[in-house]
Amino acid sequence: MSRIDKSTNGLEKKGRLGSEMVNTPFKQIKLQEGLSWDKIQDDNFTAADEKLLCLSSAKILHRADNLGKGVPIESICRLRVPKSILYEIDGDIRVDGNSSSIFWINSRGNESFKVKPFPRNCDPIAMNHVREFSVKSLPHQNESVPQCTTNHSYPAVIFATAGYTGNFFHEFTDILIPLFLTAHRYNGEVQFFITNTKPFVLKKYELFLKSLTRYKIIDIDQEGHGNIHCYKSMTVGLYAHREFAIDPLMPPLGYTFADFTNFMRKSYFLERHALTKHKRSTPKKPRLLLISRRGTRKLLKVNETATMASDLGFEIIIMEGGEELDKMASIVNSCDVMVGVHGAALSHMVFLPQNAVVVQIIPWGRLEGLCWCDYAFTVPKAKLKYLEYQVSLEESTILNKYPRDHPYIQDPFSVHVKGWFRLKDVYMNQDLILDLQRFRGTLVEALEHVKKYQ
Repeated sequence: MSRIDKSTNGLEKKGRLGSEMVNTPFKQIKLQEGLSWDKIQDDNFTAADEKLLCLSSAKILHRADNLGKGVPIESICRLRVPKSILYEIDGDIRVDGNSSSIFWINSRGNESFKVKPFPRNCDPIAMNHVREFSVKSLPHQNESVPQCTTNHSYPAVIFATAGYTGNFFHEFTDILIPLFLTAHRYNGEVQFFITNTKPFVLKKYELFLKSLTRYKIIDIDQEGHGNIHCYKSMTVGLYAHREFAIDPLMPPLGYTFADFTNFMRKSYFLERHALTKHKRSTPKKPRLLLISRRGTRKLLKVNETATMASDLGFEIIIMEGGEELDKMASIVNSCDVMVGVHGAALSHMVFLPQNAVVVQIIPWGRLEGLCWCDYAFTVPKAKLKYLEYQVSLEESTILNKYPRDHPYIQDPFSVHVKGWFRLKDVYMNQDLILDLQRFRGTLVEALEHVKKYQ
């Protein structure tokens, strides 16, 4: 037993503006003759309609390939996806970081839009401190059009590293996964503008960022007066579907969570892509990673849990965190099973080889819905085996805080309806002492699964 502990593809579609019908992979929407994209993008349209109608412009799915191949030279598309509002712009684009302005020079006239390039649009707490940009549509002859100081031949993406950055789960769900969805299609030929920059994010995810872009990352907040960067194509904001997940039927179409985890393994030069059968005279012990946590929701008596797992036939690694991400990625990738209480550390599952097992331990308090949304929904999409273990009241230290007849014990949903912060205070601060006899059954199921690949 070893311990690591430190203190710290597309879907086919077609559409033509001005015709009677727009065909999409979802449904057909009848358009009035002469209806303009300006009208279609009006806020009177629903989020679903806006998504579908933007897709019918045939510029989103394979936009990187379509530039200059039938895609309008001047085009702008305002998209709403579940977590984000963003703009896709093609044409003469000029970025003035000093004034938080993005100028789109075209033949359509004067218009202006506001956008915060961070994918938590329905979360005012997260969005409160995100820098706002103006997207200004100006005619060519307008005297206020700024002159380019630097011209770029590749596209750009503008986004923020704000919100709950600093939490490992949110760094994935709000930055890494959305950035992958937005920029992967360019095969490295894209430049990133970052606002609300947090230097530790750039350092921590350096390998990931270098896998997405070949070019210097620009801190737009530090751009001096008069520096005008010019592009022919730009995305302002990031695509984001839902928490820690990718929906292949949402734009940009065709991506799956397995595509993302495959990209993560390649970005971090990990050796194991999937569990596969090997011809060995003596089968190798499957390796189990046990995440013990250091703050709330700790696994108490973790050594006893590890001993039980070892007796079943696992090689055990106990992790409490604090390692550099590239080292952590290598450790996780070497494992066949990862076990942990619900929390941000389970996000390390993105480095597991396919066919490995994730065991999520669900704390007491009717938290199975929350745990499903964050991990149970996504783990199978990464081609991993998902198992869960719901602790009983007797396995939780919450009984040390409240008597059995307390409303928090008798009716957990009465706490849920009071919102996240109340729920967090009551149920996210418990520690767990597992019933090893009961938990053993979950580990036996995990062991039987991985033995198929030995």
